[in-house]
Amino acid sequence: MKLQGKVALVTGAAGGIGAATARLLASEGAHVICADLALAGANALAGELGEWGEAALLDVASRDDWDRLAAAIGEEHGRLDVLVNNAGISGMGDLDSIDAAFWERFQRINGDSIFHSVQAMAALLRASGHASVVNVGSLLALRANPALPAYCAAKASLRAQTKAYALHFAQGGDYVRVNAVHPGSTLTPMMEANLGESKEERAANYARRVALHPLGAATGRIVLPEDVAKAVLFLACEDSAFITGIDLPVDGGASL
Repeated sequence: MKLQGKVALVTGAAGGIGAATARLLASEGAHVICADLALAGANALAGELGEWGEAALLDVASRDDWDRLAAAIGEEHGRLDVLVNNAGISGMGDLDSIDAAFWERFQRINGDSIFHSVQAMAALLRASGHASVVNVGSLLALRANPALPAYCAAKASLRAQTKAYALHFAQGGDYVRVNAVHPGSTLTPMMEANLGESKEERAANYARRVALHPLGAATGRIVLPEDVAKAVLFLACEDSAFITGIDLPVDGGASL
């Protein structure tokens, strides 16, 4: 029970990496606030977690939503021990095909949300006495892809913010650690939906994703949500008590 008695907030908790993370943190004793714009999914997960879960409606791009959630957590719990910024969007579009609205939406949801999150929750994180912020980035924050410049830029912003906030808290004398995990291609429902229509197309696309990861040849698979959740748990608990500001790739060696 590595998080016994801790209060954790996981965004994008209705599915994929967020749901796997919420389940794992709860299994380690944390009370998990499952936040998502898809409230029905968040409610379902919170119900699954029982006494260890509660649901919250959250649009991560809305500062008003962050401020309201911070006030609610402060009133109910008085502190926040673990903050997992997982919510995000994906989508293809190169320099010639995207427009300003596409670009700005990615920056708001995948990049600017990290600023709003950490600033809104800062007082509650400080009140913990030893808090951990884990930002879920991407392999594409470490290695660019010309087909996804908006996504790459937003996740690179997340990466840079992680390091800046880690230094900010540590140099200010606050025991609030801030780290990032960077998954490779992960077998989430969102990714599965984009593999293709036919069985053959889906198999071929999955094989191509496996081939991107050096460990794919050894394991025959890509990253699973549970792989990422285990990395988040490591950074959230006392096992990483003297670690802050790092990039932790969970990508089977794809960033090498």
